[in-house]
Amino acid sequence: MERTWKLLGWLLAALLLGGGVSGSASAAVPLQACIARLPEAPTEAERLLAAPRHYDCAARQAERGPGNYAVRFDLAPLSPQADDPLVLRTSSVWQDAERIVYRYADGTTEALEWNSATAARYMTIGAIFEFPVPTHAAPLEAIHIEVTNSANLRGVVLGAELMTRSESFALKAWLVALYAGFAGLSLALLTYNSALWVALGHRFQLAYCAMVGLLMAYTFTSSGIAMLAFPGLDNNDRLRINYVLLAVTALAAVQFVREFFSDAARGARVRRFTMAAGAMLMLGAVLFALLAPWQIHLLDRFYSFGGLVLFVAIVPVLWQARRQGDRYLGLFLLAWSPPILITAARTAYGFGLLPYSFWLDNGNLVALAIESLLSSLLIIARLRVLSSERDLAREGEQSALRLARSDPLTGLLNRRAFIDSAVGRPGMHRLMLIDIDSFKAINDRMGHDVGDDVLCDIARAIQSVRIPGSLAVRMGGEEFALLLPLASQAECPPDRVLDAIRDRPMPHGLAVTASLGFADGPVGSQDEWKRLYRLADAALYRAKADGRDRSCRATGFAGGIAARA
Repeated sequence: MERTWKLLGWLLAALLLGGGVSGSASAAVPLQACIARLPEAPTEAERLLAAPRHYDCAARQAERGPGNYAVRFDLAPLSPQADDPLVLRTSSVWQDAERIVYRYADGTTEALEWNSATAARYMTIGAIFEFPVPTHAAPLEAIHIEVTNSANLRGVVLGAELMTRSESFALKAWLVALYAGFAGLSLALLTYNSALWVALGHRFQLAYCAMVGLLMAYTFTSSGIAMLAFPGLDNNDRLRINYVLLAVTALAAVQFVREFFSDAARGARVRRFTMAAGAMLMLGAVLFALLAPWQIHLLDRFYSFGGLVLFVAIVPVLWQARRQGDRYLGLFLLAWSPPILITAARTAYGFGLLPYSFWLDNGNLVALAIESLLSSLLIIARLRVLSSERDLAREGEQSALRLARSDPLTGLLNRRAFIDSAVGRPGMHRLMLIDIDSFKAINDRMGHDVGDDVLCDIARAIQSVRIPGSLAVRMGGEEFALLLPLASQAECPPDRVLDAIRDRPMPHGLAVTASLGFADGPVGSQDEWKRLYRLADAALYRAKADGRDRSCRATGFAGGIAARA
């Protein structure tokens, strides 16, 4: 366990270091957006060169609501190198189209146009748009963007920055490694927990697999990889899919929590509250996917509120688990604290309480990677306890079975278990009935405790000569029996059994002997067993009558004569 915690610590440090390196090594130029609202059908002048007094560089963009916008970026003149040109990077937001115009110091301009249906050509990993900046002899001094039908949920243009192509390549390589690592971890967890669910059948494992699978699907769309795989996918449709997949993933996560803390989630109130919160979030996602961009701000707020309510819905489950003293609650909170914090931050971002951040948009990968690793430890811990409980139950069942089938004093089979095991065996067998000589006198003279010790020592003597495949039983009182395949009778002759009894040290130095009667025959049915037992019993009676401490073999069959061996 200590090595596992060290590994997790190194992984977290590597992820944080990687994020720091990717941010510090880049010489990206962040751009301050100044925006101006445009009419529905703007003129060329209104579209591109709105009067400076109309631009607002200070107010929050989202306060202006949806519509058409002109965006201006003023920057110190830049003269990029032809062998390492600049690229403009912006975060993906809901809009129908953009027209980007680069203005250079000599008055020339270069334009680039795209719309939601053709967005895939400029989409890069991390759901970031990357637009090439043409290289001119004159420095670049401004960038103008005309945005058509911006939803302006969080802003018209978010995360805008200029960087060189080589810097962009390094950042994308780091993001590819991050997403690839997350995908590999998710596949491993999905495969591992699916196999455990098939083998063990615990419902929380199935819920965890569903959560991981849905999380992978959400990451596939939210990262923009879906548009790289399907270039014909409309970017606004991708955002609709994001809302639905994130909602379903959240439902799966809450279901995992409820299944994992099943005892704490059994209350009717907790169940109804969780179901109502999940229905509210799912309704918000479906309405957004079907109706946006109509009333898109209202739909987005309803969706965010549903997510907040669902997030709150797990609190009663965790509180009840705490009251019940659940041993896994601490590890669960440790594992889920990163995604919980990210979820809380994204909820605040959805309500406009936090500004846009690239890591707020993509930090869920790191948080969920940590959660997945720690949750796997959580599941392993739970499975260990469940396995221990199962093993104890099996051991209890086996002990009960042994007690039901064995003689409590000697540990040999009891009569009922012996008959159940003996009857139906194929082939010929030899049955030896063994009776302790003068056992009543031992009990009367030495007491029943000594008599019990003698019985135990006789049982040990019989066990010492019993061969594999044979059955040893205490038939009752001082009578014992051995049943062995007739083909193996040479390995355990009657005299060896009697010698083992004679040579066995007995309590208080008692000299104890036994008489033995045996018969050969089949035991395939109850009738055959009864006939064999009668023959062996008659032989035992003859051994007793002939003076004890000897063996007799039955001759003949039912009603036959027993002769001394």
